[in-house]
Amino acid sequence: MTQPLVHEPFEGFSKADHDVDIAVVGGGISGAYAAWRLKQKYPRKRIALYEYSDRIGGRLYTVQLPGMPHVNAELGGMRFIPDSQTFVTELINDLGLQTRDFPMGAQDDPGGMNNLVYLRRVLLRARDLSNSALVPYKLNPTEMGMNPDQLQRYVMDTLVPNADKLTQDQWNEVEVFNGEKLYRTGFWNLLYRVLTSEAYQFMDDAGGYYTNVANSNSVLSLPVFEFGPSVRYQTLVDGYEALPRAVAEAFRGEKGEIHMNHRLDSVRRDGKGYQLLFVRTETDSRGRTNRKGGYEPRGTVNVSAKQVILAMPRRSLELVRWEGFDRPEVKEMVGAVISQAAFKIFLAYPYPWWRVLGLRAGRSITDMPLRQTFYFQTEGEQPGADQGVENSLMMVSYNDLGSVPFWKALEVDALGPDSIFKGDTEMTPQPISRQMVQAAQQQLHQTHNLEFIPEPYAAAYHDWSADPYGAGWHAWKAGVRFWEVMPRIRQPVPKEDVFICGEAYSINQGWVEGSLQTSELMLEEHFGLKRPSWLPKDYNLGY
Repeated sequence: MTQPLVHEPFEGFSKADHDVDIAVVGGGISGAYAAWRLKQKYPRKRIALYEYSDRIGGRLYTVQLPGMPHVNAELGGMRFIPDSQTFVTELINDLGLQTRDFPMGAQDDPGGMNNLVYLRRVLLRARDLSNSALVPYKLNPTEMGMNPDQLQRYVMDTLVPNADKLTQDQWNEVEVFNGEKLYRTGFWNLLYRVLTSEAYQFMDDAGGYYTNVANSNSVLSLPVFEFGPSVRYQTLVDGYEALPRAVAEAFRGEKGEIHMNHRLDSVRRDGKGYQLLFVRTETDSRGRTNRKGGYEPRGTVNVSAKQVILAMPRRSLELVRWEGFDRPEVKEMVGAVISQAAFKIFLAYPYPWWRVLGLRAGRSITDMPLRQTFYFQTEGEQPGADQGVENSLMMVSYNDLGSVPFWKALEVDALGPDSIFKGDTEMTPQPISRQMVQAAQQQLHQTHNLEFIPEPYAAAYHDWSADPYGAGWHAWKAGVRFWEVMPRIRQPVPKEDVFICGEAYSINQGWVEGSLQTSELMLEEHFGLKRPSWLPKDYNLGY
């Protein structure tokens, strides 16, 4: 469990080190976008972007492991859906960034139905999940012949006939179980009331993405519109982190200011504006940022701002001292979302050993602690790379929720510095232990039913539950009228010029799309901006 930072006493007001018109705090995509759009609209205003670390990107974090300079390891968000996520798609097009497909299978199997599923010690292919004679679960006759996607569709159709024809506002008012509002029921509670325990466990074990959902609001978690074998994903050629970097560079090109290694400690009213106290942080060669910094005069920066934008996730907001956060109604809004633990483990291998099983891309799923394994690229097959290099990347575990304690117990901090994996790349802030790599290798043997798997030569690991992020992504709690909270939290205290935006409080949680939507809504509602010309006029930004 994360602990709050220890704040030193902060008495009175100090003379500002510099004055700005608008201070945007948070160098992720929502903060960079807000700063850029504001500078375009108000070129004469002094607008500054402040980032806690030395890196623009937030939870979009791209690195290259040794021996694979042309292969991107996406430690955070890694893809988007061009057919349904219009905002991020059009922003990427406007910036002129190069995209490529993010395949989920082989060329003759684009949906990855030939990929592996290892459940209850039974090895299947993804296409077998709808074959009740093969899956190791005792399903009821009404549940047989359905894979996890189809089971969720079955639940939805049972409770909400004609669901695909409902608007989001209509979804919010759906009643189930003798008049009980759907939004008041947790996602997993709802499934358990419709499915047998075996079908429920089947969805939990084999769903992959369903495991990413804590007991969140059923209204948002129930519809099956995004995932499936026919969905086409894309990413950026230079890695997904290239998007916030490009936006930040566009902001800098408009003569906007960017201040790195600034952690916001507190916000205080100062006449008609606000005084912000930043603590200077340090980022070492590995990318690890000292969160506490120092409170001596040279370790702090005082900023006077007329308006403040907090483009930050829930945990980051909780670490900031502001009297607005002491209000019960604001505390309730900030706490209206669940912080979803999430982490990724990447291993680099001397060749793509998984291809002997016909596996090219996409994911395999297991009920073991690995949960989801994604097959990434081979260096020699990338444009501009040495064709003779077979070094290949695997995202060994894309993990969250129930399996997190298994891996946390193997972290370096718990085992001592001598347990660091010898091939751990120095390009990521969180070192990975030998025990973690060994456990992953053991589970890969079982999942792929192979006697021999080569030893990895490099690794990367990132746990997003650590401060200051506190989560890989977020989900609205069951019972929250999120459509009412969203517009309120963008200006949590009426008549105060402190605003909030970001993925956590969006209608598309866990996606860049949601980060951009909340940022744009805030800009249009409270800063007088008009929708950008590249975004369709009929595009729905949400609430």
